[in-house]
Amino acid sequence: IGIAAYEVTVMVVLLYNPDWIPDAIVEPDDPLTGPRSRHTTMLFNVFVLMQVFNEYNARFLRGEWQLWRGLSRNPLYLAISIGTMTFQVLMVQIAAPVLTYALKIHKNGLSAKQWAICLGIGAGTLVVQQVLNVCRRAILYMMRGRCKDLGRHIGAAPKLRDKKVVE
Repeated sequence: IGIAAYEVTVMVVLLYNPDWIPDAIVEPDDPLTGPRSRHTTMLFNVFVLMQVFNEYNARFLRGEWQLWRGLSRNPLYLAISIGTMTFQVLMVQIAAPVLTYALKIHKNGLSAKQWAICLGIGAGTLVVQQVLNVCRRAILYMMRGRCKDLGRHIGAAPKLRDKKVVE
């Protein structure tokens, strides 16, 4: 739920605040928002990159810290991840003139600054997941402490019943 909340929040903020985008107007006929603008291209790119980076989070489901562990033993996973990233770059930068009407992306792709922002926001899922892992561990630690105290009080009765009464 945490990563989904991060991704939805990012997408809503980016959707309704296009003014902060660097290099938003390169040519006089470039639209600032709407179809085929750099704004919608960044939205598309950020969404895809958040999914690509979240693939690394999804490899471990129990709050592990070492997201990169075992990557070298899984060449298929690496090939798919690198292929997805390569395909995204090709689609946004090189095939943009052809795909501009189909995907509503900007005909000139994105600038280097815009790519850096997209990569930073996409990689944010890795940071958010680590924060969520810390929160999860803190909650479990607190719950275990309370359960131990609770266990002492509840566990006392069975111990008394287990004692054999010598007649």
